[in-house]
Amino acid sequence: MTAMKSTKGFTLLELMIVMAVLTIVMGLLFTLALNVQSAAASQEARIAGQDQVRNATQWLTRELRQTTAVTVNANAFPATSLSYQRADDIDGNGTAVDAGLSLEVTGVRTIRRDTTDANGDGRTVDQLVMIEGANVTVLANDLPPDEDASGNGALNAGEDTNSNGVLDRGLLFQQAGGGILVTLQAMYRPSPREQEQVSTMQTIVVP
Repeated sequence: MTAMKSTKGFTLLELMIVMAVLTIVMGLLFTLALNVQSAAASQEARIAGQDQVRNATQWLTRELRQTTAVTVNANAFPATSLSYQRADDIDGNGTAVDAGLSLEVTGVRTIRRDTTDANGDGRTVDQLVMIEGANVTVLANDLPPDEDASGNGALNAGEDTNSNGVLDRGLLFQQAGGGILVTLQAMYRPSPREQEQVSTMQTIVVP
């Protein structure tokens, strides 16, 4: 008698069960990968928004510390623009005082939204610039809209355009004792599926 060879193998039912398990596992791995990618993109967007306001705030702090207080348009505060002149070494003698012992100052500088596209880059109300004559310096982008449509400093019905429950101004200068309270915001979207978020930074600078 000859021994019969084993012909055992997978049945159709067993194959279907294995395929179903693999499909579930692959689906879970795909979902996990999407969540990780979304979290990474959200973190990058948040960091970018924070960097915008931090870098601009640091620049403003250095700039406004050299400002001559009497030239600041403080009588217009709270305001969404700031005009001033700052001490500067105009004649190149190493100090901001000329040979006649007079303080040397720049021309009038204005910090505001680039509402008129002064630098011609196509960005307007979401861009923060410093303008002195024909010179335009970009300080930050992605400012949120000024939601205070009524101008009363309070969040009224219909003004919360990003639905975060806060009156966002984007840029605001206020009196704070003998200093200037600067509020600067940048808006970012963590992902296409998520609502826009706002990064806010405040600092008090004494001219």
